[in-house]
Amino acid sequence: MNTETVTSYIPHLPTPLAVALCALPVVYAYTSSRQKKALPPGPKPLPLIGNVLDVPREAAWKVFKEWGHQYGDMIFLHTLGKPMLIVNSADIAFDLLDKRSGLYSFRPQFAMANEVIGWKFSLTSMDYSEKSKRQRKYMASYFAKARLPDYYPVQVREAHQMLNEILDDPNDYRNAIRRNAAGVTMMITYGHRVKSKDDEFIAIADKGVATIEAAGAVGAHIVDFVPWLRFIPDWFPGAGIKRLPPGTRENLQAFLHVPFDQVKKRMAAGTAIPCYTTKLLEQTKGQDDEGVLGTAALVYSGGMDTTMSAIFTAFTLIVANPLIQARIQAELDLVVGKDRLPDFSDRPRLPYLQCVISEALRWGASTPVGVPHRTSQDDVYRGYLIPKDTTILANQYAMLHDERVYPDPARFNPDRFLEGEGRTPQQDPRDIAFGFGRRICPGKDIAENTMWITIACMFYAFKITSELDKEGNPLPVDLEYEEFSVRHPKPFKAIIKPRHDTTVDLIRAGNEA
Repeated sequence: MNTETVTSYIPHLPTPLAVALCALPVVYAYTSSRQKKALPPGPKPLPLIGNVLDVPREAAWKVFKEWGHQYGDMIFLHTLGKPMLIVNSADIAFDLLDKRSGLYSFRPQFAMANEVIGWKFSLTSMDYSEKSKRQRKYMASYFAKARLPDYYPVQVREAHQMLNEILDDPNDYRNAIRRNAAGVTMMITYGHRVKSKDDEFIAIADKGVATIEAAGAVGAHIVDFVPWLRFIPDWFPGAGIKRLPPGTRENLQAFLHVPFDQVKKRMAAGTAIPCYTTKLLEQTKGQDDEGVLGTAALVYSGGMDTTMSAIFTAFTLIVANPLIQARIQAELDLVVGKDRLPDFSDRPRLPYLQCVISEALRWGASTPVGVPHRTSQDDVYRGYLIPKDTTILANQYAMLHDERVYPDPARFNPDRFLEGEGRTPQQDPRDIAFGFGRRICPGKDIAENTMWITIACMFYAFKITSELDKEGNPLPVDLEYEEFSVRHPKPFKAIIKPRHDTTVDLIRAGNEA
């Protein structure tokens, strides 16, 4: 569930007095039981409402990073009695979320998204249980490292189709990249070939994923901390707090069922293409259609947007740094030559390109705070109490821009990951960018592979610059982000031209293969 907005996991106060009155018994019980125990430092809470007014409304991860200079790497808040711990250090995140994963693998529950809209099917928001472990096992098995080569042909084919689309319409490169990411995800998940940017199944899926946005920020609603309000009938005065735009639930149901049902029909007719859904339906033999349907939807909703964000980040930064682009292309030319397009067999001999991919994952921090964890019982760490049911926000943005780990973090510098000649590479950002512990992203390797082949093919085939000014010089690329729970670099106009005389023929031939 990666479409939650900036403050996705942080309760705001839409109606302060009403909420305070509703929450008063909880707040009293919380403060009276904890007031004598050593909690981590943080902003001083107000009576009753706690730190509700301290919570940043935009790009909270950046504010939390700045708070770290005052409070340290562990920052404690409470909002209406609900404790929250922000973790700005990767070392602490590994200690808590990896080494103590038995206590930290649970999820806080948000009534608006899960119950009112219907996203409770999602493994991402599901609490830690036998059900979540079973569904996670489905995904971990299908996306295991040993199986990754099975997906190379799909990823290569979709990258080649993207090159063809960019060649036809360079100005629409963003939609070509988007279709590429969607095409890989849809084929692997449902065995459906996305042949155009206007594919019907992609439109259905996009509407379904967007339903989470209909409720705004998860945790921003009174329903999230007074859950019984979700049972108020729609016609009742004040029910607008839980009312959704027309079609929201229908769009979500279509997203869940239309592609899933299509796979089942094709299986019955003997025409289904092997994919995640067919394999799991055969494996479960009709005993867990709910789990197969839900995890299949999650593969698409959780994978496409984050993969697309990472690709756009790498694309933007490479165009903004012509010398880096030239180094990538020199390495590609040396290894690949001029008679074919890149493929995965080239990857071990393209170390600089891998450094660029790693640096883009670090610099862009696509999911800046990931998905929150929750403690299942009281814990003590470094002398501080972390109460039961504390929401844990791993501030991946702060970790990936930590000056102590990545000197000069604002600089896009792939060299920081180079090995050999006495170099000591900085910490691999992939250890942070995909989450922690038992909740780490099960599709992380396939997502990175899609990113790698996309960037390799694109910059092998094309020289790409930003738009030119009146004197013919490239304009500076805007490196600002659209700050949501999945960050995307802002669009810019690019000039895209084939690099070699043979490029057009290679692209056309690759698309026909």
